[in-house]
Amino acid sequence: MSNGEKKQAVRFFYFSLNDASGRLTAQSRTLRSGSDDRVLWTREASQSYSWQRAEVTLSSAASSKIVFRYELGDGLRGLVALDDVSFSRDCVFDPDNSELPDLSSTSAPPSTSNTPTSPHLTSTAPINPCQDNEFFCWQSQGKVCILATLQCDYHLDCPQGEDEAGCGPCTFENDQCRWTDVSDGQSKWQRQRASNNTEPPTDHTADTGYYMRVNFSKGSTQSEAQLQSPPLSPSSPYCQIRFHFHISAESAGSLRVLMQQAGGSEAILWSRSHSTVSHWSPEHLPLGLHQQPYKVLFSGVNNAAASHVVAVDDISFLNCEKSYQPPALASFGCSFEDGLCAWVQGAEDQLDWLSGAGPTQTSNTGPAGDHTSSKGKYLYIESSSPSIKGDSAQLKSSLLPPAGEKGYCFSFWYHMFGATVGSLKMFLQTSDPLEKTLVWQKSGNQGDEWLQVQSHVNLQKVHQVVLEAAVGGEAGDIAIDDISLSPGACPVSDLCDFEDGSCNWEQQAAGDSEWIRHQGYTHNPYTGPESDHTTSTPTGHYFYLPSSSTDRAGQKAAMFSPLYPADKGSCVQLWYHMYGKGMGTLNVYQQSEDGKEALIFSQTGDQGLLWRFAQASLLPRLHPYRIVVEGVKAGPTQEGDMAIDDVQLTDDQCPPRGFCDFEDTMCSWSNLGEGVDQGDWLRGSGGSPNPHTGPSVDHTTNSTQGHYVYVDSFVGEWGVSSFLVSDVLQPSTRGHCLTFWYHMYGNHVGTLRVYINNRKMQAGGDEVGLLKWTETGNKGEKWQMANVSVTHDEAFWFVFVYQRGRMAGGDVALDDITIVPGSCYTEPPIDHSDNKGMIVGLAVGLIVLAGIIIFIVLVMLNQNHNKM
Repeated sequence: MSNGEKKQAVRFFYFSLNDASGRLTAQSRTLRSGSDDRVLWTREASQSYSWQRAEVTLSSAASSKIVFRYELGDGLRGLVALDDVSFSRDCVFDPDNSELPDLSSTSAPPSTSNTPTSPHLTSTAPINPCQDNEFFCWQSQGKVCILATLQCDYHLDCPQGEDEAGCGPCTFENDQCRWTDVSDGQSKWQRQRASNNTEPPTDHTADTGYYMRVNFSKGSTQSEAQLQSPPLSPSSPYCQIRFHFHISAESAGSLRVLMQQAGGSEAILWSRSHSTVSHWSPEHLPLGLHQQPYKVLFSGVNNAAASHVVAVDDISFLNCEKSYQPPALASFGCSFEDGLCAWVQGAEDQLDWLSGAGPTQTSNTGPAGDHTSSKGKYLYIESSSPSIKGDSAQLKSSLLPPAGEKGYCFSFWYHMFGATVGSLKMFLQTSDPLEKTLVWQKSGNQGDEWLQVQSHVNLQKVHQVVLEAAVGGEAGDIAIDDISLSPGACPVSDLCDFEDGSCNWEQQAAGDSEWIRHQGYTHNPYTGPESDHTTSTPTGHYFYLPSSSTDRAGQKAAMFSPLYPADKGSCVQLWYHMYGKGMGTLNVYQQSEDGKEALIFSQTGDQGLLWRFAQASLLPRLHPYRIVVEGVKAGPTQEGDMAIDDVQLTDDQCPPRGFCDFEDTMCSWSNLGEGVDQGDWLRGSGGSPNPHTGPSVDHTTNSTQGHYVYVDSFVGEWGVSSFLVSDVLQPSTRGHCLTFWYHMYGNHVGTLRVYINNRKMQAGGDEVGLLKWTETGNKGEKWQMANVSVTHDEAFWFVFVYQRGRMAGGDVALDDITIVPGSCYTEPPIDHSDNKGMIVGLAVGLIVLAGIIIFIVLVMLNQNHNKM
């Protein structure tokens, strides 16, 4: 048959029984001798026990015949059968059944082990002039011969690339490139041309070209079709497959990618079960090192009776040649000024990372500019509609080499600001075996600023870095910028996060108690942290003091920092974790060089299942000093594990304990968290981003540069609440006084309340506690002061709760919060900034009054003088 270079297709059904090791092939023959037979389709070793359908496409301008060939395997003899062989209408049959030409009457190259097996070989090629150990580039001009070992090595060596034809990469524009449907059921993969009457209506390559699509059997609620690659050559550890896929929107269909080893074992590399978009999406998957040939399969599954579309196009292989070596680490960095560099979008997600410059489109969330120059570009996820809570976006690096003896430092900058920020995570992923490890994460509002992450990577396998951001709500844009990789450990900083050791902190244990560097959960139940504070993952490190049933009350264990110069540091900061019914006391001392100690911080008892922030001012000194962290046991218990992390000295002065002006941080105040909190309190400055509501200046400095905390009333529905929680406070016979300044301005201001809570009330399901103060509605565009006196016989904490009004336009703010022992003043302190006008007015009045009195006296004197 011949078709004048049109596409041909042969269709047939085959049956096999007890022939698991046999091999059935369909081949194309254009020479009488059969020396040029080319394999078009292969049914590898299998047992189907039923009639199966196959379809093979080919392209040739020469007359040809189809040959079915069966090779007996090593197993038991079985049965193989063919039936219902048919050809497409493009095929032209020779009514005379003429003989095929011999070698001398054709210009096609003779078939040797070095000639290509691609079905799209045309008859215009000259006779093979190359030697036995060479491959003839028959589509290239002139005599071009390359080593036979270069065929199918993932690298184009022939000028026209014919040495890689039929070796795996395929656009499906001319044929299937030896990709074969190996489905067992009635659903089949078919090559289809794009048109307005098909879905998708365009292919990925050229809009009107070809792609592979699953033709699901009608009426079936569970059917699968498999598309198998030709045997793929051994590959480098950095090998990746790249393809584009299409799943109809809101489809019940799914697509899986599997890898089949030489021995027949299969592993799932990737799966996508639904799609929210109806366009072609790219994906890169690591294939890794292979010493033997292997195959890749695309599996399309229909999970409902309705018809759904699953399609693939433009399959290629990257960095797979055995000789491939990755570039220097620095080349994997990116500032996103000119695209994604060596990074790619993930496809196992619902969103894409977007390129941004300046503010994002949603107000009161996201950065105002990039990190690099404030005028450049960055990547971000858009959290507003149509995005919904839980949607995520992945950004994946190229495959990176093993980290080496000293590892490398992975650094990037992130921005997480908004009332409903979700999470940002960093994973390390390997392909052999296929594993994904969480190494860093943050969730919730982190402030309106760019923050840096530095992670020391020591993974001794080929791997890739994955950055994943998830939507928390409509005001939750997350941005990243300035990724860099450099050999060796990350630069030393004043922060000790215990990730690479103890930072030269030393132990002094009493008896068998000592602080332990640890990861993840502690060994005792109902106590200790679940993860560290630095990375918020089970792989991060911290130090903890374990509790035991043999502990003695008052038993101590201490950690000592290295000596610091006398002129270094004004404030020590750390994060501590004290959760458990048997919790003891955590003390922090400043110790002079001669051993004299001064207590600068102390906390006792259960502080809840969270990391808490502490800071303490350092005392003046003339000599070197160190910081001592001491744990004191409460007695025999296994519910008293305490932990510390992220210790550092700063040169800035600490605010007094119990006081927060929000100028630099949130101090020890924190948002209650997801599940109870429906929108975070945010740290801001200047005017509110929302019109006609909120403060224009802070209270501390009375300027636009000062800071305060506020609730964005444009986020969330009517009645939802935001919770701001203090540190845990110890009971005092004198009680405590809470003083704060609040700002409630706008047409739709809701209600601000102050509660006190304790463990007993919380255990009973009460997240807010006992109401102590409340204010509702618009109070004008001014800061006002309030104070609350409390007495308590057990540890407690304050909770500010703001409940939104019926409409947007009701921002509320807090500033200059103070908690001190003792009762509050019966009369509120005078705000001198508000009384300046009154003082001036009083002075003017007194002057005027004095002038009047003087005038009357002068008049009376004058009258007396006249009488005389």
